[in-house]
Amino acid sequence: MNSPVRLLTVSIGLSAAFAVFPPLMWAQTSSPDQPLSTRERAAHLLSRFSFGPAPGEIEHLLEIGEQAWLDEQFSAGPDLVLADMLGSLESIEMSIAEIRDEYNLPAEENESNEDRRARQRLENVPRQELLQSVAMRAINSRNQLEEVLCDFWRNHLNVSFTKGGPSKYFITEWENEVIRANARGSFPAMLRLSAHHPAMLHYLDNSSSRRPPSKQELREIELRTRRRTGSSAQGEAAVDLALQRGLNENYARELLELHTLGVDNYYKQKDVVALAEILTGWTFSGGRNGTFTFEFRNNMHVPDKKRFLGKTIKSDRKDGQAEGEQVLENLAMHKGTAQFIAMKMVRYFVADEPPESLVKDLTRTYAKTDGDIEQMVRTIVASDEFWSRENYRCKFKTPWEFLVSSLRVVGAETDNLRAILKASAEMSQPLYQCDDPTGWYDTAEAWLDPGVMALRWQAALDFAYGRVRGVSVPDHFWDAIPENVLPRLWQHHLTRLVLPGGAGERTRAALGFTTDAYLKKARVPDVRELGPQLLGLLLGSPEFQQQ
Repeated sequence: MNSPVRLLTVSIGLSAAFAVFPPLMWAQTSSPDQPLSTRERAAHLLSRFSFGPAPGEIEHLLEIGEQAWLDEQFSAGPDLVLADMLGSLESIEMSIAEIRDEYNLPAEENESNEDRRARQRLENVPRQELLQSVAMRAINSRNQLEEVLCDFWRNHLNVSFTKGGPSKYFITEWENEVIRANARGSFPAMLRLSAHHPAMLHYLDNSSSRRPPSKQELREIELRTRRRTGSSAQGEAAVDLALQRGLNENYARELLELHTLGVDNYYKQKDVVALAEILTGWTFSGGRNGTFTFEFRNNMHVPDKKRFLGKTIKSDRKDGQAEGEQVLENLAMHKGTAQFIAMKMVRYFVADEPPESLVKDLTRTYAKTDGDIEQMVRTIVASDEFWSRENYRCKFKTPWEFLVSSLRVVGAETDNLRAILKASAEMSQPLYQCDDPTGWYDTAEAWLDPGVMALRWQAALDFAYGRVRGVSVPDHFWDAIPENVLPRLWQHHLTRLVLPGGAGERTRAALGFTTDAYLKKARVPDVRELGPQLLGLLLGSPEFQQQ
């Protein structure tokens, strides 16, 4: 049991270090014009294009060089060690239909409460295994670039389990076939797959969007219902219901606003309506005997010609799907889409206020390469803006990035991924559970909150002191610090492991304060006893929250 004195010491150290300035004002001890050192460059590259360095990765990057590391990430083949770790998660490679057939057991007549709970637990297995696989990959994968890109695209093309209904079947396949299969490839290909996938069509309601019924059809619905029920009131209710099941603009609006052109960029409300009409009939085969694959239903489609973004979209009464395919292709290669994707990537990987010069360069790369994601990443890494000291440690980690980087930096042993997922949810970022189609925000403003910081500090302490069940700091992490190091020097070795880019003056002062307080209390100083206090302080430090 850790003594209250130890916990108080760490808490005082945290407060002394962090309570005075906003979290993005620490650690900038060098002149803004001074180029990043070699070690700072390595730390910077790994902080943006990985979930933070694991033990030995800074040294590996320094040994092979920045471009070689990037080449290594883009050419990485299967990770056999990771594949073995994922082997116990049986549902993560299943299709939608396979998950439905394996995990959706019908309720039996007179089902007991115990049987009902067991059935519900089984239904939840694919969701839990998917989330655990995302966590396992983020923490352990050697191909960190792919994991960071998956995180970016998951939020750009957000879908969520909170939609309910059949979404519990959809998102495993979505992760594999839409996000992961294309994260390093082509944005137009990813966009097209997203528009055909049941996860997106269900999440943004396009699967139920249909042409409004004609007056003749409404009259037939009313008469048919009245004959069947003998009630004129039910006939009128059936008409009202038919009208409600008409055109739905949700997906069309988000396709323009969030996935391609950006908010109010190049389009107007009439274009939203036209796009919704173009995409009527884009649904999936559902129901008890459905295959849960994409399906175009011509009888749901608005057959008239449309005017979209200043161009006439001709009607094809035999094959209305062709209208949507053409529009998706046009949107993917629109200059507005190139600008919007470029801006979001620069904001995510470089700075919350994206440098305009780099956004323009990346926009040109998108246009020249037809949205090739690898070439866009290489453009960012080759830019002066990326390596500017002004953009060094200028980003603020999301809760998920904080948790994963904490585990990676010590090479943590993780036998309980649910604890990590729970911690992320408690910090207001549960994976695949963002109700808002925007996905989780990637700027400091969204996460700089005193309550969030308190949770991070507590998580850092709990992790450092081994209070998170199934998560531990391995002995080899501590073994990396030379033996027989004096306690006052021990803190410097630990800082170098946790903060390869260095610590600022206030954090160094807090480390010294904590070390001195411990030495005054300890009869026989033991650096292994001091270690968790300092580790908790470092993981909760402003510099560790920075990216």
